[in-house]
Amino acid sequence: MLRKKAPSRLILLIIGGLFISELFSMGMIAFIKSLTYLQLSIIDSFLLISLATPLLYFFSLRPLLNVISEREAEIIHRQQVEVQLRIQTKALETAANGVIITDRDGIIIWANQAFAQLSGYLIEDILGKKPSLLKSGVQSQDFYKNLWDTILEGFVWYGEITNRKKNGSNFISELTISPVLNPSGGIENFIAINQDITERKQAEIALRGSEEKFRNLLDWTFDWEMWMDVQDKVMYNSPSSERITGYHPDDFIANPQLLMEIVHPDDQEIFKRHLIRSHDASVGATNIEYRIIAHNGNEHWISHICRPLFGADSRYLGRRVSNRDVTEQKLAEEEISERNRKEKILTETIHSMQINIARDLHDTVGQNISYMRMKLDFLSGEYPHTEEEIKTELRSMGKVANESYDLMRGTLAVLQTENIADLFRFFTRYAAQVEERSKIKIDIKSAGEPKLLTSNQMRQLFYIYRESLSNIEKHAGATQVNIKLIWSDSSLTLEVVDNGCGIEVDKHKTESHYGLKFMRERAELMNGSISIQSEVGTGTNITISIPYE
Repeated sequence: MLRKKAPSRLILLIIGGLFISELFSMGMIAFIKSLTYLQLSIIDSFLLISLATPLLYFFSLRPLLNVISEREAEIIHRQQVEVQLRIQTKALETAANGVIITDRDGIIIWANQAFAQLSGYLIEDILGKKPSLLKSGVQSQDFYKNLWDTILEGFVWYGEITNRKKNGSNFISELTISPVLNPSGGIENFIAINQDITERKQAEIALRGSEEKFRNLLDWTFDWEMWMDVQDKVMYNSPSSERITGYHPDDFIANPQLLMEIVHPDDQEIFKRHLIRSHDASVGATNIEYRIIAHNGNEHWISHICRPLFGADSRYLGRRVSNRDVTEQKLAEEEISERNRKEKILTETIHSMQINIARDLHDTVGQNISYMRMKLDFLSGEYPHTEEEIKTELRSMGKVANESYDLMRGTLAVLQTENIADLFRFFTRYAAQVEERSKIKIDIKSAGEPKLLTSNQMRQLFYIYRESLSNIEKHAGATQVNIKLIWSDSSLTLEVVDNGCGIEVDKHKTESHYGLKFMRERAELMNGSISIQSEVGTGTNITISIPYE
């Protein structure tokens, strides 16, 4: 541009231009001789003006006008910049975030009122100081080194920082530090913007604490807690689910159908109906009990309670589910029920057995009494009897009386047994009565898991047992009897072995031997069997086997 040329050069150009214009004008006048001096002066002036005016415009006026125009544009631009600067300065001064400007060495050269309020310092107390004035000691030296390394390399640094106010309390801010570069690319200043997030952080900490408290409450609850949305998607699943089901809590979140898959096949229809009903938002708390198959294949009983969940805006969010493992309770209930059933059967068995034994005892003793009355009538008849006949009859009557006495004494003692349905104790008590009145040593044992017998089986077995001991006591001359009860899965076996004189089995067929016939009939009444093994001089082995009913 011409305005950028040196003024001396412009002056020389103007003088040179005027000289050439005047020289040209005088040269033209010199060729005109007939004109007066006035006319020549007018022509000279006209030529000079015509030639000098373009020179003055191009070399003087136009550059001046350009300079004036540029000056006006520069003034307008400067005014606009000043207005923009005033607006920006006002914006920074009135900004809610604290702003400071430092030089390259970190000396604060400007700060707004928000920063003064944030830090608790007056602006004049801050100017000329470094931001380290606010150090709280929370951040390490490595933290500050990384910060300075970042901004000195020309990059923007962003992060959270804890600073200390003038009153000694800490505040947390989101800090952004931007370097300001000069035209050559060097760093001249730094602008730091602080947003106070102390309350937000405190709220976040409180919220995390609240969430942690309630999550811990849910995570450590003994019951299996779940939150299922309206599409049956598992939103939360407590760790107790793994203890109960063997599946990780996340397995139910990843596979919403897993809950239905582990429900026992026999209970799936009940569970499906419950799910349909439970998704009615108007339905309150509902509960069912069902079984699941755990990961290890074990069966668990679950007490399931679900309640509707609503948001703050009363929007239905799904169901909160509480599942409790009640397997032990169910097993205990079943055990109690089974025990009650057995006790009822036992009570009925004992009562029936006592009545039947008492009836049989009455019948046997009644027969013996009738026999003795018949003998007394015989002795008191009109025909005389010899002394030997009378002694014989009296001995027979005494034997029957003793047998009746021993039978009543032993049977009554047995009926007074604490648990008459305990066959081993029952037989042991009766064996003790036999040992008391005889010289026989009786050893009784039991093998296997005892089963519950019916009252009829108990009564018939007692008759067989009593008859076998009675025969040994009367006829075998034994000193030792070994008795064994063998409980198998399907039947009970009674073995009675003595070391008496033994018998010839072929000569004592059960049809002709009243005692053996009696035992066989009793065994057959129970769909059982009886076998006898014996040799003269080696004792006898009687084995009775009966199936359970």
